[in-house]
Amino acid sequence: MRLVEGHPAVLLEKPEKCLVVADLHLGFEEELRLKGIRVPSYSRTILEELKFLMDRTEAKKLIIAGDLKHNIPGPSKIDSEILPKFLIAMKQNAEVVIIPGNHDGQIEKIAEGLAQVQRSRGLYVAEEEVAVTHGHMRPDGSLINAKVMVAGHLHPVLRIGGGHAGARIRVWLRLRASRKDFLKALYGAAAGRAKGEVTLLIMPSFNDFLQGRSVNDLGPSKLFRGPILRSGVFDIDEAEVITLDGDVLGTLGELRDVLK
Repeated sequence: MRLVEGHPAVLLEKPEKCLVVADLHLGFEEELRLKGIRVPSYSRTILEELKFLMDRTEAKKLIIAGDLKHNIPGPSKIDSEILPKFLIAMKQNAEVVIIPGNHDGQIEKIAEGLAQVQRSRGLYVAEEEVAVTHGHMRPDGSLINAKVMVAGHLHPVLRIGGGHAGARIRVWLRLRASRKDFLKALYGAAAGRAKGEVTLLIMPSFNDFLQGRSVNDLGPSKLFRGPILRSGVFDIDEAEVITLDGDVLGTLGELRDVLK
């Protein structure tokens, strides 16, 4: 498993090359238009970037780790127009697997015949010992053997500077915790004789138009979205902050002090 340099994507190489992305939020333009903000369709940009990455990495499978679409209750008119076209185009290049996120209500109806829809509680790639989930639900018990858990949902960005000169950059967060403590917090007695550590890798949003969640501005009570972080076993201040280019900037606690 490795991060794809320059992009918010993970490449799994066993048993086959597979690209993992999260939080595409296709159709978010509709919400902005309802607020009077007119923006061009962004789905074509996302599609072209994904096709480029699939070609560059030679991946033949695409796992979307939640929030393929933006409209929460169900497929809106724009969802019904954009999503089938997107999935048809991707199907020409790769097998598409969707792990539904909290925005993916009724995604099965749209994806029927175009993509494989997994359970919302995630999937396990045994050959890589990697679990993939969106992060809004407690992971399935079948993922307990994972050494690395890859999740979306948080949309982490790092705020640098303030005012007009400030910038917000998408980042990865990498956290570690005792496997036994993690499993005990999530599953109770299921922890058994678990040993070693589990690594949690929180993905940036693939859709770079979204504002994201500024991790250095938020306290733990607001940052802990979803049961994985709310388990309390991960020390958020010890999270390694990693740029899309793969540079480790330091821990979140260190950066909070520097970027006050």
